[in-house]
Amino acid sequence: MEQKDKNRPILSVSNLTIDYAFYRVGPFSAQHHAAVENVSFKVYPGDCFAIVGESGCGKTSILNAILGFVRPKNGAIFYNEQNLLTMARREFRLYRPEIQPVFQDFHNALNPRFRIIEILKESLRICSRKDISIEELIAVVGLGTDILNYFPHQLSGGQKQRIVIARALIPKPQLLLLDEPVSSLDITVAVQIIKLLKNLRKKENLTFLLVSHNLPIIRLLANRIAIMKNGHIFEEKPTEDLFETPEHPYTRALVNQALISCQSYQ
Repeated sequence: MEQKDKNRPILSVSNLTIDYAFYRVGPFSAQHHAAVENVSFKVYPGDCFAIVGESGCGKTSILNAILGFVRPKNGAIFYNEQNLLTMARREFRLYRPEIQPVFQDFHNALNPRFRIIEILKESLRICSRKDISIEELIAVVGLGTDILNYFPHQLSGGQKQRIVIARALIPKPQLLLLDEPVSSLDITVAVQIIKLLKNLRKKENLTFLLVSHNLPIIRLLANRIAIMKNGHIFEEKPTEDLFETPEHPYTRALVNQALISCQSYQ
């Protein structure tokens, strides 16, 4: 399962279409909404590939399909050249630890009934990790041992997100799926988390697939960006190329707005 060739994508999404059914009162009332339509992209080892778009554009649905939470209508999702959508459930479970999510709602990601030390101990036990201590684990995400006896409600938003990231690292993933990882944080803390993620990507040899509506934040972390709207990806470029030569009118509008906001994130 180890990705060795950096010239081969670790993740390849091909012609992905995701429909959601919704119902109205009365018989035969089911209708379908295409959240994602014929989307394709590739993520290479060591990359931070970002999908940026407004709420409801379909970017989170792509992450949910990769994680097996939703079943696409059409398309393929290849992880290390293995199609996740055609795998037997048992085989998929073997690959699943290598793909870890960091969700937007970190407040509800931690069980409020348990102390931080108990939350991390349980994750280490499930993953049979004996090569790292809890103290070493939280040091990786820039926290001290004083927070281990705290309950989640006693932590700041930035501290909670660092714990969520630490827990995601426990299975030794190759690919992190980051869903709006700093959208609930103020600017100063958001920049700190982005710097942490950037350092972890290099130190832990991680690959990121990041989705966000915040183009200025994405610029700090991603090396390649795809622009998504209404279920379609219609522009994809290296990050600085996208900022220098945006082609689509929607991309140009996002870039112009981002350039104004970027000064706040320096």
